[in-house]
Amino acid sequence: MKGILLIGHATISQGVLEALELFCGNLEQVEALSLELEQDIQEFSQKLKAAVDAADTGQGVVVFCDLAFGTPSNVAAQLLNTKEYKDRVQIITGMNLPMVLEYTQSRTAELDFSEVVQVGKEGIIDLNERINNK
Repeated sequence: MKGILLIGHATISQGVLEALELFCGNLEQVEALSLELEQDIQEFSQKLKAAVDAADTGQGVVVFCDLAFGTPSNVAAQLLNTKEYKDRVQIITGMNLPMVLEYTQSRTAELDFSEVVQVGKEGIIDLNERINNK
């Protein structure tokens, strides 16, 4: 089973983890890491590597990141340029609860990551429009 690492700015990753635990209970091989205000990038990079190592039991880690091309995703992307991490890490940006929940509930099966991304996209709904167009 692949590990899961949730990363993002401020406390978003911890919030997503708490929501996952509300739905799924206590989860194994799931880590959350936040980039804090004025945190040193080198320190965040070291914590990121440690979190990947903690979540990985040999099958790799899926890293869900809050924002494409923000500092957390940019630091994670640097892992793809290293021998030690490039084959162990799959990074998906634009993290939202539907996509992470979908992956968490089916991560023991071989899941196409395009399906995970699609679930994330489908979870974005203008509810006012949907209700008013019934």
